[in-house]
Amino acid sequence: MAQSLHKTKRRIASVNSTKKITKAMELVATVKLKKFKDVMLKNALYSEELINIIHNLFANLGEENETPYTKEGNSDKTLYVVINSNLGLCASYNNEMFACVSHNVPKENSLIIPFGIKGETFYKKAGYEVNDEYVLLNEKIAYEDIHKFGNFLNSEFKAGKYKAIKLVYTRYVNSIRFEPNLIDLFPLRDKNVRPSEYGPMFDTSVSELIDILVPIYVVSTLYQKVIESQVSEQASRRTAMENATDNAEEIIEELTLEFNKARQNAITQEISEVISGSLR
Repeated sequence: MAQSLHKTKRRIASVNSTKKITKAMELVATVKLKKFKDVMLKNALYSEELINIIHNLFANLGEENETPYTKEGNSDKTLYVVINSNLGLCASYNNEMFACVSHNVPKENSLIIPFGIKGETFYKKAGYEVNDEYVLLNEKIAYEDIHKFGNFLNSEFKAGKYKAIKLVYTRYVNSIRFEPNLIDLFPLRDKNVRPSEYGPMFDTSVSELIDILVPIYVVSTLYQKVIESQVSEQASRRTAMENATDNAEEIIEELTLEFNKARQNAITQEISEVISGSLR
């Protein structure tokens, strides 16, 4: 009986230690979530307006103003930039991205540039062609690094090295809902945006305006989606750690009840033995 009590007591101590860890991780994720969510909201208006400007600009271009950005590149290969996490313990965040890529990205004529170690490991094992040069780009999320990467994508597509360039990220819906999403970075013409009856007038030539705005648009979109993915990751991790903490508390309650019952039975048995001995 004493051995059983000691075992239960050790289990309670072990679960308590786990609870402290999950609670600490929940608090860290909460702080990071607030930080990245503030950045996402501050940058959202600028990013959305820039996207609208670009889409409307290309929607109102005539065929005589076609640019390398509006046509598929002279290649059979498509480049996919995929944003995953560097760390685990974020519930189904990475698994949903893996499922999205598996269903939407063919292994033939595709190259994946993953952000995040979890993505790099999975896509290599799954048999995809992977460029791991930028795998840690979402670790510090420095705007300067994303700016360089955006310019790299811009020059690669403009040179015709890829048929198209797509971005796979996690769209933040709310604190408990996140959705994998795939968008086109190149080519830029949006078939869903109809040309306006009176097209925009530009001070400079269309080609010059495109050369100025497209790199800014690509960098802005990348930065916003990396931040949004980070918000989704931290929200997912916070929820997972909160659930783990709640589960630990339930286990502790059950073990404590079990421990108290066993101790009560042990005391009752000892009293019974003492009484029986005194009556002999």
